[in-house]
Amino acid sequence: MISSKCSMIFGAIVWLTLTAIAPTAEPISLRAGPVTMVFDTDNVFTRYIRVGSHEVLRGITAPVRPQDWSTVSPQLSNLKVENRGDSFQVTFDVICAKDDVDFRWHGSIAGNAKGVIEFSFDGEAHSTFKRNRIGFCVLHGPSAAGQPWVIETADGKTSEGHFPKFISPHQPAKNLRAITHEVAPGIRARVEFKGDIFEMEDQRNWTDASFKTYCTPLDIPYPVEVVKGTKISQQIKISLDGNFTTTAAGQLSKGTSSSDSDLTSGTVLTLHEHETLLPRLGLQVSGEAENLTELQLQRTQALQLDHLRIDLALSNESFVKELRRATQQAKALGVSLHIGLNVGESPDFARLLNEVNKLQPPVSCWLVTNGETNFQRTCDQLARVLGKAMVGVTWTTNFVDLNRARPEANSIDAVGFAINPQIHAFDDASMMETLPIHADVVNSARQFADNKSLVIGPITLAPQWVNGIDPPGGPPPGPFPTYVDTRQGTPFTAAWTLGSLKYLADAGAYSATYFETVGWNGVMDIDKPTTRPAGWPSHPGELYPVYDLLNEIGEFAGGNVRQVDSTDTLAAVGLALTKPGKMRLIIGNLRAETQLVTLRGHSGKPVTVQLLGSTYTSVLPETYTSVQPELPISLPAYGVARIDSALP
Repeated sequence: MISSKCSMIFGAIVWLTLTAIAPTAEPISLRAGPVTMVFDTDNVFTRYIRVGSHEVLRGITAPVRPQDWSTVSPQLSNLKVENRGDSFQVTFDVICAKDDVDFRWHGSIAGNAKGVIEFSFDGEAHSTFKRNRIGFCVLHGPSAAGQPWVIETADGKTSEGHFPKFISPHQPAKNLRAITHEVAPGIRARVEFKGDIFEMEDQRNWTDASFKTYCTPLDIPYPVEVVKGTKISQQIKISLDGNFTTTAAGQLSKGTSSSDSDLTSGTVLTLHEHETLLPRLGLQVSGEAENLTELQLQRTQALQLDHLRIDLALSNESFVKELRRATQQAKALGVSLHIGLNVGESPDFARLLNEVNKLQPPVSCWLVTNGETNFQRTCDQLARVLGKAMVGVTWTTNFVDLNRARPEANSIDAVGFAINPQIHAFDDASMMETLPIHADVVNSARQFADNKSLVIGPITLAPQWVNGIDPPGGPPPGPFPTYVDTRQGTPFTAAWTLGSLKYLADAGAYSATYFETVGWNGVMDIDKPTTRPAGWPSHPGELYPVYDLLNEIGEFAGGNVRQVDSTDTLAAVGLALTKPGKMRLIIGNLRAETQLVTLRGHSGKPVTVQLLGSTYTSVLPETYTSVQPELPISLPAYGVARIDSALP
């Protein structure tokens, strides 16, 4: 249960606090001349390599990925750090052990005062197993999109080009030996690769916030057997050239992460006049609760949703039961249905049409899923009962599948895809990094979807089953099903969802379908006690923090969203909702520690500030007038607060 309090200090700062989750190991800050970075010991991940506030690389990691494309969790030991102020040396050992995999490697990172950083990976297999990939992954951040590069290939050739602006469906660069690009005016970074053949993929396809240069090209057959005793060695070298004066290197650039942000204002959110429509919001029909109780119906109605979504497998006769319960719930809630159709090999269209005629489900959108080859036939079948409903195509995996199989049918009205942040990384920081990419995938889809409505969903924390099986990758196995994330019932999910919706709205998405109504993938827990593995952070009937968020947003259904920019997109996010005469700004802390967030661009009129949560107590008046053009608010870890004000 969340506890909170709100108070005002000297009439200037609103302090909001809640019970915090125990932090993980503190990252180690490192500096090599003008270059800074942090070493994440929990994930053996060098992050946020920057010159001042300008990002050189989002990070460097070295995963071990066996034949199922999962990532074996690294276990760090023998960590030694020699930090000399403007140079450093870090050494460590890593064990990656899971099932038949036992691979161990020694790593070192060295940085000198001239800004040269060298990474080495020296590993040995202590068992025989099959792998898809082992070794370095170098991540150029999303700020590189559209920027020019110089590529050097392993055959010694050099060519000029650029990082893709819109998301590339296939590898934009292969056979790499080095990449050079400009990170800031007058500053260029060169990254060299040794020890394997490297190529690049646009990880924004999976909403990862990077262009990933990885070892072992995909056109080389895999998996490959790694025999016990096999040794693998690789090196990465980063060097910079240019003017590293304090002014050039330290200038704050919009939309980047910076540990050197204005200490007085913290992260600054600036409200602008530009508006877009608030996407139509929906939830999935629960996969855990057979029906909704009266209390659950009342709670769900309060969210003022646009739709429920259900996915039906037309080759499985159980789809009839699923359609009936979805129709019953949608009618009880007074919302429409988005129905995904997995056609399969033997679709029972006659049964579907018969049930639709009998039930009269309130369908607003039919979506044929996962690139069905007989898509046009399905549309023709549906045309007999569609009425005013849209017809579209969607992928229940990731944007990459839509991007690689772009629909050509002129008769469709909508295009969609699912989103989850855990295909390649599973830690909190990496998941929060995906949020701005939600706008990128929508903007990229629009390049080939013409004027079709972009229906985004399901949007979930963990990858969902596709055709009854787990998709490749995904979170590490544990006591919970792979499609369940224990963070669902925590403030983390509310903050993540706020960021997701903000960027989808900015990009003009037509609709967004999140999570489920009830259960461990829902916005509230089921009413009755059930047997679950230890570690589930809620109790029967409890509302999750993400419910509180959606409840605040639902009041503005059919309204608009005003643009809110952040000086640090990895730290804080803002969603400004408007309706005639009223505005609500919802701000969220995307970090695991308390931080100061300052709002600029508000009217200076009286506002109401409140921390979202299941309980709330105001120890001082909630309403006050900000006499300054800034409103500073101290938010707790993953805290979300609302600020209400009247509009002229």
